[in-house]
Amino acid sequence: MLTLFLGTLLIAWHSLTFVDFGYAKAYQWLSIQEHIQRFAPTNQYRKHFETTTKDEHLQLFSEIVDSIQQSGEGLTHIRYQYKGKTIPLLHRAEVIHLEDVAILIDTLYPVGVLMILISILLILLIHQLKLPPPPLLQATSGLGILLIISAATLIIVGPKEVFYWLHTQIFPEGHQWFFYYQESLMTTLMKAPDLFGLMAAFIGIWTLILYGVLLGGSLYIQGKRT
Repeated sequence: MLTLFLGTLLIAWHSLTFVDFGYAKAYQWLSIQEHIQRFAPTNQYRKHFETTTKDEHLQLFSEIVDSIQQSGEGLTHIRYQYKGKTIPLLHRAEVIHLEDVAILIDTLYPVGVLMILISILLILLIHQLKLPPPPLLQATSGLGILLIISAATLIIVGPKEVFYWLHTQIFPEGHQWFFYYQESLMTTLMKAPDLFGLMAAFIGIWTLILYGVLLGGSLYIQGKRT
C-alpha cells in the first residue's frame, strides 16, 4: 500500500532523528573532519571553526537536528567555542534557510500521520470484511511504480539537477538555499551535498526495511484471520 509506505517514511525520518541521521558514521565515511580543516579557514563570516573537535562537530549537528524538529527554535543559540569565547555557528541567511526546512518538516508531519491513519483504517476494514489479503505484487504495485518513476527521473535528469529544482520549488523565492563552503559553516559542517545523498540512502533503506516488516506482518495477520 502506498499510504503505508508514505506513513513508514515519516516513521523512518522521525526515528533517525534520534541518531542524527547517522551523522557520526557519515562523518567518518565522508572525511568531514578533513573537509572542515580545509574549508573552515576560508569562511567569510566566521573564524576559528577549524580549531573545533570531532565531538563538537557531532554536537553542533545534533543541535541543528533538534532545532529543526522543534520548528526552528534555538537555531540562533547554536554556538562553538574559541579560547573561552562562544561564536554563533549560523549567520542570518543560514538561520532563515533552516527555519524554512523546519516549516517544511512541520507541514509534512501531519501528512505522514494521515497516511498512517489511512493505512490502519484500510487494514481494519479488510479485517472487518474478512477479505483475503491482496497478493504481494498487487500490494506493492503503487510503490513500485513510484520508485520506478523516481529512479528514471534521477537517471534522466540527474540527481543534482533534481535536488536543485526541488529547492527552487519548495523554498520561498528570495531565501538563499545554496551556500558555498566559503560562506557557510553549516554547509561545511554537513559537507553538502555529499551528506544529503548519504542521508537519503539511510532514510530510504530504513524506510524499506520498516515497510517490509509492517507490510509483511499485515499480510500475514490478514491471511491468518481469513
